[in-house]
Amino acid sequence: MILEAEKREEIIAAVTDAGRGLLSAHDIESHMKVKPGDANFATEWDIETQRVLTERLRAVIPSARFIVEEGDTSDEVADGEVAFIVDPIDGTTNFIHGLSHSAVCVAVAVGGTPVFGCVYNPFLDEMFHAYAGEGAYMRKRGATAKIHVSARALPDALAAFGTTPYERQYADATFARAKALFLSCREVRREGSAALDICYVAAGRYDVYFEMKLSPWDFAAAEVIIKEAGGILTRLDGGDIDARRPTSVLATNAAARDEAARVLNSVK
Repeated sequence: MILEAEKREEIIAAVTDAGRGLLSAHDIESHMKVKPGDANFATEWDIETQRVLTERLRAVIPSARFIVEEGDTSDEVADGEVAFIVDPIDGTTNFIHGLSHSAVCVAVAVGGTPVFGCVYNPFLDEMFHAYAGEGAYMRKRGATAKIHVSARALPDALAAFGTTPYERQYADATFARAKALFLSCREVRREGSAALDICYVAAGRYDVYFEMKLSPWDFAAAEVIIKEAGGILTRLDGGDIDARRPTSVLATNAAARDEAARVLNSVK
């Protein structure tokens, strides 16, 4: 699929505007609903942001399907079919609690393969974006710079992980792996936005990120960004990811990849 630069800029503008709208949110905890799963919430801002994004994105690619967090995504996207994959707020719990580590995420995918992605943290005004074959970039306060993964091996790595909080049956497996990783690297972090954490690997801030299960909207936009930044994104077992389906995720640079996979998969 060829996505012209003009259309990519229209998507980036829509995501930026949606993200900036979150800066005026207030009294968030009194405007949220509980969703199926453990500690799974949506706020009025999740729902309104997705509505506005869907409207603007549909104008960019009228024929595209939508895979969205806040809504019915039961329709299967066929191979070769174009879809927007949208997370209006990745890191909703952070958003509810006033932690400035949340992002608006949009990917354009063909079948199960994202070809364009943008992840915007409005609180830091950081826009990560990438188009297949053209590298990965970050815009901040009007300046754009190319980003690339680090070359740190695992002993020198700063690693991050997600806890799959909506399905807490993964807790034992997650924390056992996090401990094994902690004992093998410099330090570990848990910040609460998979999309931003994967982008941080892309930018060389982190070197490894894993999570036992993520939904497509959690990782699809960041998938393009880390791959274009020279990183690797697979399932924990090393298999390929399909951005139409939930999956485990391991994001790394090349230097830490093999040892991180060995450590994480050695945990039973």
